[in-house]
Amino acid sequence: MIQLTKEESDRIRIAKCIAIILVVFLHAYTMEVNFADGSQAAILPAWLELLETGVSQKMARCGVPIFFLLSAVLLFCADRTYKEVIRKKIRTLFVPYLIWNTFWIAVFLILQSLPFTAAYFSGSNTPILQSSVYEWFGLYGIGREYPHCYPLWFMRDLMVAVLFFPLIGKAADKSPGAAMCIGIGLIVSPFSFFCKTAFAWFFIGAAVVKKKGFVTVFDKYSMIKIGVLYFGSGVIVLFLDHPVSNDVFLFVGMMFWLRLSKEIYDRRKLRRIFVKLSEWVFIIYVLHELTLSSVRKICFRMFPAAPLFWLLEYLFLPVVVITGCVVAGMVLKKCMPEFYRVSTGER
Repeated sequence: MIQLTKEESDRIRIAKCIAIILVVFLHAYTMEVNFADGSQAAILPAWLELLETGVSQKMARCGVPIFFLLSAVLLFCADRTYKEVIRKKIRTLFVPYLIWNTFWIAVFLILQSLPFTAAYFSGSNTPILQSSVYEWFGLYGIGREYPHCYPLWFMRDLMVAVLFFPLIGKAADKSPGAAMCIGIGLIVSPFSFFCKTAFAWFFIGAAVVKKKGFVTVFDKYSMIKIGVLYFGSGVIVLFLDHPVSNDVFLFVGMMFWLRLSKEIYDRRKLRRIFVKLSEWVFIIYVLHELTLSSVRKICFRMFPAAPLFWLLEYLFLPVVVITGCVVAGMVLKKCMPEFYRVSTGER
């Protein structure tokens, strides 16, 4: 077992906060919204499309890989048997996965049944009540790329990767360098397969633990130099949209955000804010996407189709949704502490 220092533990919490903010902005990007009576497209001016593409489609792509990497690091740091790990993951991943996916299915089922809300929650998919048995399995991410609550694909893939963690750990024990190369190779590979991203970052995470890198590995590099490299490569990838440039930018982005966690940690007030916010990362994760998409639909129908409104919506809607998720988490924890404990995997 590898014992993390207090700084490393706080840095992981800070990195999780950074990751969830990136994920929310990733889902804030949209070019059209699906209603029951058809789709409504947003014809953005070039400058606004460039802004949203740069932030959501490029910078924010680091969010999920950060979560996978941190999950792998924490798993391989712990000295637990396979049975202990599986038992824990049933409690921390499988049960919350079922609870929150079922919750959102129930919410959409109800809202699709009400005349004044059906148009906002039916979209282009088959209404839930009309779904076949096969489509019901698909709602839980079985036989379909994404479950009904879209962000939960991360938890599903994480559960699958955990099943193979002893094999990945042994590979990293034998050769951390080879495990690192396997992980990087999976990421840059043009081939796609089930749980590819999860396995890639598990190999990298196992190698990082064996090399004792953790979140402090990039601290020796100047923040200014990493920042210049990050934003320079960001400009390149924005105008040269190629798989190779995107992969390079992903790795540079991981370096930048993990290094930024050091800058936040060194500032005591910021550290307290991020560490406190980290308590609500899971609640933000399970509540934000469908809330964001639903509120966005309302905004599309209520406000003028003008660039100024689209800009304000893009910048402030994620902030509003994150705040609302935190408040919902606080209320849930206070009013239903046992349900909160179980539904968050005792986080």
